[in-house]
This record gives sequence, structure tokens and C-alpha cells, in this order.
Amino acid sequence: MAKGSAYSIPTAAQKAEKFKGILVDVSVDPRWSGADKWVVRILTTNGISASPTGYGRVIIRGDLGHLSQAASEDADLLFKGQEEVFRNRYGLSGKDVIYYWWAAFDDLTRCYIQLNRPDEADFTRLITTRVLEPSYNFAGIEPSSISNNLGTVVLLLLVYVLYTVWCGFATMYLFEGMGITATRAREKKEI
Repeated sequence: MAKGSAYSIPTAAQKAEKFKGILVDVSVDPRWSGADKWVVRILTTNGISASPTGYGRVIIRGDLGHLSQAASEDADLLFKGQEEVFRNRYGLSGKDVIYYWWAAFDDLTRCYIQLNRPDEADFTRLITTRVLEPSYNFAGIEPSSISNNLGTVVLLLLVYVLYTVWCGFATMYLFEGMGITATRAREKKEI
């Protein structure tokens, strides 16, 4: 039921338009040995210049708007369950592709923070947290409307409220047993 509310890819794609023309020329660390070749493959397949440094890092050169649009398109495909496209295009599973996008954007955010470029850092963090992570986390889960599961939702909400009230009273009685009460302080009378 949460999958529908986590879909913010179109919003991020609109924001990517503002970042077209901003050049990216940074070195990122994909974090795992051997991951650099996959990051290079994914980026070059999408028309972004990427080359391995030989030390596990990848130098990315290109347009930030184009980079984020390519990542958003792949995230959208995985979010909608089109796994076969990733096997044909990259030779990897959709979750692996999104992970490598995430590694590149996460390190890109760190680079922008170090370069004191807050607008770009906020945007790359948005792509990481609002586009790539939900796509990865909700992969393979069928979306469903809350109206289709209204009985279950009402039952869970009712159990939650009753449980919360029950724990509240239990805590109150526990403190009363220890001599701690929630009464008003007596008023002092001055003589």
C-alpha cells in the first residue's frame, strides 16, 4: 500500500530539467571491488562519459541533468517491474543497476558537499533518497490501493490505538505504584 505514495520519480524528473547544462567532472568510489566496471558500463550505455581510474574509482564527466534523467528512467523501469529491460541493456538485474546508480549518486552528493555546492548536493541527495531507494526497496511489490484493503487498514489502526492506550495506562499504573503521580502541586499560601 505504501508503494503508491513513494512514487516521486516524475517530480524528480521535472527538477532534473533545472540541472541540465551543469557539468559534472568528479571521481566517485562505487565502494565494492569490481563495481567500477559496472558503473562505467551503466553510465556509458546512457551516453555519459565515465572511465575507471584503476584504483576502484570512476571519473564521471557529463551533464548532471542528463545523468539524473538516465538514473530516473532506470528507477522508473524497476519501480514498474520491467526487469527484462535491465538484462537486455546492461546484463545485470534491475536491483544491481539501481544499486550502482545509487553508489554513483551517493558519492556524487559527498563530492558536491566537499565542493560547497549545496544546490547540486541537495538535488543528488533527492535522486538518491526519493528516486533510487524507493525503486530498489519496492522492486517486485505489486502496488495496491488503500481502498482495496480498507478492512485490514481499519483493523490495524484500531489495534494500534488500543495497544497504545493499553501501554499508556500500564505505564501510568507502574509510576503510581512507585509513588510518582501526575497531580497538581499544592498551592503555597504565604503568611
